[in-house]
Amino acid sequence: MEIVLIVLGVAIGWFVVIYNKLTRLGNFVRQTRANIMASMKKRADLVGRLIDIAKSYGEHEKLTQISASQNMSSLSDAMSALSAAYPDLKANATYQKLMGQLSEIEGDLQQSREKYNAAVGSYNSFRQALPQGLFATAIGFREAEYFGMDENGQDSLPEFKTDDGEALKKIFAGATSKATSAVLDARDKVRERVENISPQD
Repeated sequence: MEIVLIVLGVAIGWFVVIYNKLTRLGNFVRQTRANIMASMKKRADLVGRLIDIAKSYGEHEKLTQISASQNMSSLSDAMSALSAAYPDLKANATYQKLMGQLSEIEGDLQQSREKYNAAVGSYNSFRQALPQGLFATAIGFREAEYFGMDENGQDSLPEFKTDDGEALKKIFAGATSKATSAVLDARDKVRERVENISPQD
């Protein structure tokens, strides 16, 4: 009986360590994803402000089209073309300041993308390794997708969600139910044996 309890204790401890590491790695993926989303929102706001400035200098269709994709190389090309066509735009202090901020955000975004993909790689590698690879999905830890580009060349940042809390609740609820049932069965068997023992004279 002691050996069974020791083995059970070791198994529970081992599971807790693996579960906590999966949770920690999954949370880091979510954190790095949130940082990318914040940077992408800043970039969208800056592009909108650049479009507003460009409106006062003439045609801005290129910027309007590119703002939907927010692709830095296309935006830079469009801004260069507009600057060449409208020298006053290039000399505009607000324009220069916004372009500087946009360049910084793009640098931050590149670092955030790399950090996110590294976090996804660490999470997926640990999740797929044995023995947790045998049960990670069952306890709610799904595979995370890498940041990339879609078929149109636009940023593709997939949603990342784990159902570990709900899955664990179901597992514990099932285990508790089975344990309660086993205890009640054992109690009934003991009663039955006691009742079947004939009293000695």
